[in-house]
Amino acid sequence: MATITHPLLERYREKLAALPAAGGGGCHPALLGVASLGVMCGIPAHDIFRDLREQVHGDRVVPDREIQDAIDKAAREHAAGAGRASPCPRRPSPPVAPRIDGPGALRRIVEEGRGATEADLRGRSPVQIDWPTEQDAVHVIDALYQPEDVLFIGTRECRPVLDQNIRRAGDWVVSFRERPPGPRQPHIIPNPLTGNAGPKASGIGETLRGDSCIKGFRFAVVEFDTLPHEDQLAFWLAARLPVVALVDSGGKSVHGWVKVRGIECATDWTRVVEQHLFGNLLEPLGVDPACKNESRLSRLPGHFRTDKGAWQRLLYLAPEGKAVAA
Repeated sequence: MATITHPLLERYREKLAALPAAGGGGCHPALLGVASLGVMCGIPAHDIFRDLREQVHGDRVVPDREIQDAIDKAAREHAAGAGRASPCPRRPSPPVAPRIDGPGALRRIVEEGRGATEADLRGRSPVQIDWPTEQDAVHVIDALYQPEDVLFIGTRECRPVLDQNIRRAGDWVVSFRERPPGPRQPHIIPNPLTGNAGPKASGIGETLRGDSCIKGFRFAVVEFDTLPHEDQLAFWLAARLPVVALVDSGGKSVHGWVKVRGIECATDWTRVVEQHLFGNLLEPLGVDPACKNESRLSRLPGHFRTDKGAWQRLLYLAPEGKAVAA
């Protein structure tokens, strides 16, 4: 594959590599500058987010929301004509699809599931969830993965390291079962990894947990960023999607792991998941568009969030992928 040498992309890489430290070093305005270059280059928003998340450093903790706000502002300014440049897209452009009445369709789905509770979702779960919450992670891994599948389980910010936060599924299960019940790491990449380093989306350096490191293209992570929690429960009860797991984030969201089939490579993922499933079906309903890449993190059930005083809990588990309402 030829190396992209568009001058804007080179500037994006340079500015990303030179991102100043957070905490008095000028990181906040620099985020917008890097994001603007990324948007002008046609780099997907989720790739820009990942690049910035991995590059941020310094004494001040930079929350995900601050990074996402910079990307959103850059996108708005670019759309309004603040930056006119020849795009250099990194992936094929989505096909033009007829616009559907997304808000209307969402209302109909939510109304169909109106009044749904967590108990309703658990009652529809093909795997009966009758164990303590702290054991959720063990049962999810046991049900959805082969022992040799390689999984990342850790935090958003941690550096991926083989045999530490990147291990075989069988090793994770042994580790979780050997020690007394207690806190689990908060995040997981649902799709199995190769275990080998791949290039970062920015082209600067390598990573063990990026889109280029995915081996098994099995699950799409679906969540709503603004839909009320009770409406999310109603949506998942009524939506006809092949769900393998529903995870309460311990905050405001329910994360759905949706089974995708027949995907052998990143090109298939772009066409089937990013362009069709998200672009044509889910994004018009208001689903968070930042979730659509293949190495997306999801909340791992069985972790207690001290910041919220709540558990990340498993609400539904169906290894074969079934519509909850079916």
